[in-house]
Amino acid sequence: MLGTTKIYGCLADPIDHVKAPTIFTSVFKEKNIDAVMVPIHINKDNLGNVINSLKKIKNFEGMTVTIPHKTSIANLCDHLEQDAKFTQSVNWIKFDKDRKLIGNNFDGQGFVAGFLGQNFLIKNKNVCIFGAGGAAVSIACSLAKQKIKSLLIINRNFNKANELIKKIKVIDKNLFVQATEYKDNHLLNDYDIIINATSLGLHKDDKLPFDVSKTSSNSVIADIIMQPSETELLKIAKNLGRSVHYGKYMIESQLDLAGNFLDLW
Repeated sequence: MLGTTKIYGCLADPIDHVKAPTIFTSVFKEKNIDAVMVPIHINKDNLGNVINSLKKIKNFEGMTVTIPHKTSIANLCDHLEQDAKFTQSVNWIKFDKDRKLIGNNFDGQGFVAGFLGQNFLIKNKNVCIFGAGGAAVSIACSLAKQKIKSLLIINRNFNKANELIKKIKVIDKNLFVQATEYKDNHLLNDYDIIINATSLGLHKDDKLPFDVSKTSSNSVIADIIMQPSETELLKIAKNLGRSVHYGKYMIESQLDLAGNFLDLW
């Protein structure tokens, strides 16, 4: 690193699961970009103070944002790009020349691109998503643009799930969408794609978000967690003969989108 090196961050709490610093620092090196990405472990109570401090670091250019800060940081941005404004969720931020904070969200586009890139189909599929947080909102909205057949949102907070339905209906008013509170015995055999968009799976002692044995043998089980690369949910799904989709593809598919947003290439 030199005095001219640009610094980017990966903001999370907990932090041990993130892979973005490794991925992006490697890309910077491959493309001969004088930059580095570092992990930044901040709890939600200190988020505002940290952002204000980072604004003062002139060679700190921006960050990727993950659990649990995606919705909170949207409120701290001076400007939100279209997808971030619609979802009120941010997973990338940058500072402009006046050190104003600009937010964007590529989770949904990244998930869809990664899923299609693994030769799975989305159009006309029945989809179930667990979670209604920042990533879930972005993914669900992007899926609605792909002409899925139906969507079931399962979340502990029923009100948040209902708020997500309202957003989806703006995108496709004819899409059949339902929301329900989380239970331990959901019957999921009618769904072609089942997505874990919660934080369950980050830690060894986490309970499973759902019972894979209650899914169709033809279903695809997807997880957005990147570390561990193969969560307990995906291990069980593979052992039961289900097709699985790994979390790493969501971030890998955001590389070009993020690079363009950050004015890196």
